Amino acid sequence: MVAATHNFGTEKVETFLTAVKDTVPLWVMGTEEFSHQNGLINVFQHLSSANQQFEEASSGLALLAWQQNPLDRAAAIRCMSLNDSSCPPALISILQTLINSPASDIPLQDLDNLLQAGDQALIIRHLFPLLRGPDGLSWLTHAWDTLLRMGNAELPRTALDLVNWNDNLIQLKQRLKTQYNFLYGSPEETFKDLEGLDHNIWSLWQNYMRSELLLRSGQTEEGTDLLAGLWKNNIWNLNWGQKLHGLLNPIETSNALNRSDEVAILLYSWNNGQLIENTLKNVAASNIGNARIFALNNGSDDSTGQVINEAQYLFKKGHYKPIHLQVNVGAPAARNWLLAEPEVRKAKWAVFLDDDVELEPNWLEELLATAQAYNNPGAVGCRITSTGTPRSLQSADYHLFPPGNGTSQIEGLTEHLMVFDSCRNGFDYGQFSYTRPAMHVSGCCHMLNMEAIHQCGDFDVRFNPTQFDDLERDLRATLGGYEHVYAGQLRIGHIQHSSLAKASNVRSMAQVFGNKIKLESKYSEHDLSVLFGKDMAMLWQDVDRKWKKLAEVLSPDS
Repeated sequence: MVAATHNFGTEKVETFLTAVKDTVPLWVMGTEEFSHQNGLINVFQHLSSANQQFEEASSGLALLAWQQNPLDRAAAIRCMSLNDSSCPPALISILQTLINSPASDIPLQDLDNLLQAGDQALIIRHLFPLLRGPDGLSWLTHAWDTLLRMGNAELPRTALDLVNWNDNLIQLKQRLKTQYNFLYGSPEETFKDLEGLDHNIWSLWQNYMRSELLLRSGQTEEGTDLLAGLWKNNIWNLNWGQKLHGLLNPIETSNALNRSDEVAILLYSWNNGQLIENTLKNVAASNIGNARIFALNNGSDDSTGQVINEAQYLFKKGHYKPIHLQVNVGAPAARNWLLAEPEVRKAKWAVFLDDDVELEPNWLEELLATAQAYNNPGAVGCRITSTGTPRSLQSADYHLFPPGNGTSQIEGLTEHLMVFDSCRNGFDYGQFSYTRPAMHVSGCCHMLNMEAIHQCGDFDVRFNPTQFDDLERDLRATLGGYEHVYAGQLRIGHIQHSSLAKASNVRSMAQVFGNKIKLESKYSEHDLSVLFGKDMAMLWQDVDRKWKKLAEVLSPDS
């Protein structure tokens, strides 16, 4: 293992930024998404002979990637190859045990079919006996993530206990138990589990998770201090640096609602009566000041119309307007209908909310304060997670790969527009709790600058019934000179998933593919190159400012 240099300071930070910007510019997109991590490790390793900081980055990122995915044998091999014999014996022992464990010939397709069916009784009947057998760890390796996501706390906990653990892998079991309790258990249980981890094995992951747990427990100063110490020795970790800067420089929200009368909150719904009722009650219970609310019934034939009418009693008189359409006009047209309302046209900000969200009390304050801090951008969005337990990420900040950089998802179509999904449905460990510029923010909750709507146009109805209409509008606004901001310090829960994630049958997938073809045809390769260049310029300007500020504040002589 390459020992991190401890001569932290402005010079070290500036040297790293200059070198990485010149040779690994896509580092600025993030260091969390697993496939992107692997790409960064490869590049840093390739360049390490000429730059010690890149050697530290490759070995450190390989170590973290394995600690985050400890059942992944390929990650263990990569970690072992990039961390030399100077690393702790306990770490070498567990890595060697995992690497040298004989590969088991288990029927992966059958297992996948069982897990995807989601029948918990069948899983208990067919999978659990296999976990007790000699290939138990192999079965757990392929099932663990899915078991965690099923929402039944008993399944992963029982599965963990059924495996016959090798003495050399007891720490692996402890690591998985800690993850389980972070997602399902109490803070007290998780703190206790973290103490049971061998720091020589789990160093980076252990310190980060302890920091996040302290922050969630209200011990902000202690959690921030721990994260600061962690980042100073690992300045290659972009997500940690972004999060740390946000903790040390929180956005001031105290006067955010002073001009809330300039805000229109917009919702539309089709046959989702119960969910939009809960969302409207959520809006009414939150801090929205003098904002006005417009709710559109998009041709529903259930209770949605009645719910939208009766919601007027939740809000101040004159601050709520129900709208009813006779037919479902689709998402883009419903949004445009709301944007065409005379009072909305006069507003400064239009906030779109999906009809199935759970809001924090201060959600509007965070959005408005972020807009003010970033000089009134074209749009502000936030971190979107699932609701309930365990909590997973649905959306964070979106960016663009260079045109054509990626694998086409539609057979026969050469795709040039590739969006980097930084969170990739991972669990929410606070790793995206930061604020920075973005090419695109989630349409689940986004606040649009009406000036950008007037100048660049509203939503393109060619993307009916839904999918890519919000992305297309953000791209068009960026070409028109507007920037967008991801306010990841704000989390909003989304009960259902995105329309893309829910597309499971042939008809819905055809709609998604059709709209992607429309999106591809709308932007030339030159347009995409301009967009990518703008995205990179914004991200690098942002990280350059924040990293130098962190170096200034955290240097020993400051």
